Amino acid sequence: MSGFRDTEGMNRLRWPQKLAISTGALLVLWAVAGFFVTGFSSFAGESGTSILLLRVNPLQNTIHLVFGAALLLAAPRLKSLSGVGLLTAMSFLVVFGLGLARYDDQVVNFLNVNPGSNALHLVAGFAALAAAQGAAWCRQCDRAAALKAA
Repeated sequence: MSGFRDTEGMNRLRWPQKLAISTGALLVLWAVAGFFVTGFSSFAGESGTSILLLRVNPLQNTIHLVFGAALLLAAPRLKSLSGVGLLTAMSFLVVFGLGLARYDDQVVNFLNVNPGSNALHLVAGFAALAAAQGAAWCRQCDRAAALKAA
């Protein structure tokens, strides 16, 4: 068994890591399903293509795939989860803001959002923010516990 990795640490994931994994998996699955529906046509265009009443386009699918994969890759380490989670949160909250601006008729809807997909961006943004802040708290608690034990 010398070639096998010790998985005992993987069984002790903390809540920010679990939240990042679940949010990242949801985003990646949503992106893959979106690519099955849209393909790569009309990359940043407005269309009536939707999944479960949430409109999608290839640009939005790419954003979901990149940030979902980033959360999944950063989840095992709290330090990287803090940074990646914060970047993901800021990005999705900006996308949410762009989605709100879309309801003005003068703004081009290049993300093809509707109220449902805008709500998904808001929830994903706050989930990533919670994971980032939780990871920072866990790291701080670990440092305090190490100092107390020393």
